[in-house]
Amino acid sequence: MHRSLKCNDARAAEAPGDLQRLRIAPPWALLLLTFLTGCPLAENYSDEAGPRYSGDHRTPGPVSTEAPASLTVVTFNLAFSEQVTEAITALSRAPLAGADVIAMQEMDAASVDRIARELGLAYVYYPASVQVDDDDFGNALLSRWPIIADRKVHLPHDDPYHQRRRIAVLATLDVGGTRVQTASVHNATPIVGLGGRLDQAETIIDALEGTGPVQVVAGDFNTSDPGSLRQMVKLFSERGFQWASEGVGDTVDSVIGGFPLDFVFAQGLAPLERGVDRRPAGSDHHPVWVRFAWPP
Repeated sequence: MHRSLKCNDARAAEAPGDLQRLRIAPPWALLLLTFLTGCPLAENYSDEAGPRYSGDHRTPGPVSTEAPASLTVVTFNLAFSEQVTEAITALSRAPLAGADVIAMQEMDAASVDRIARELGLAYVYYPASVQVDDDDFGNALLSRWPIIADRKVHLPHDDPYHQRRRIAVLATLDVGGTRVQTASVHNATPIVGLGGRLDQAETIIDALEGTGPVQVVAGDFNTSDPGSLRQMVKLFSERGFQWASEGVGDTVDSVIGGFPLDFVFAQGLAPLERGVDRRPAGSDHHPVWVRFAWPP
């Protein structure tokens, strides 16, 4: 990444050796490290209901009841919402242009609203916590189709360094008369360990269970440590999800190389095409997209 280091930036310790040392550090050592570096504990939003932000910037008029020819889902972590103009440019060009659903992470409310306004989308956004610069930090779902229900899901295993909490944002979309359950995910970094991140993923799957046959889970799963990608895919597969973005390759650039961190999993949908847009988009993450056959 090419930006100044922030005190609460978990990516600052993503070199494999650093991650291993942090995973085995006892609690007192983590607390001591917090005092020595001057990094405060995170301010989390613990309320199940909010804060919540939403808006609808779609073209006014009757809602279409016609089924689309296909359904395109994009997931994009915008790195602290720092380069919104670049993100809008990226989301406005092929193959991302016209996406039906965009799952976004590391967002604040103003940035989500601006992107939705520029692209003509409805949205729902929940912040998970507050950064040291007082900006909110959370997940959003943007949709070309009506959002008829939504909620925030708290994920287990707060970051032991800053006590930062992660969340998922769930939304029910009405896509031409078919209800589609969607989730925007931002799992913790490897500092919580693979078991912790698998627990987080399972919490999301549990929250979606029984809500309908068509489900899409998309986001940043932070699978940078060895073996975590395979275990994450295995978990979703065992729970009936297909790895819809399989084979797209690395989705993040870092000083120590590329990582596959961002995925789309689906149930009840057949992927037709998938890819990563590696052109500049205002983030160290690259947008991942999947086009599904429709109707399901």
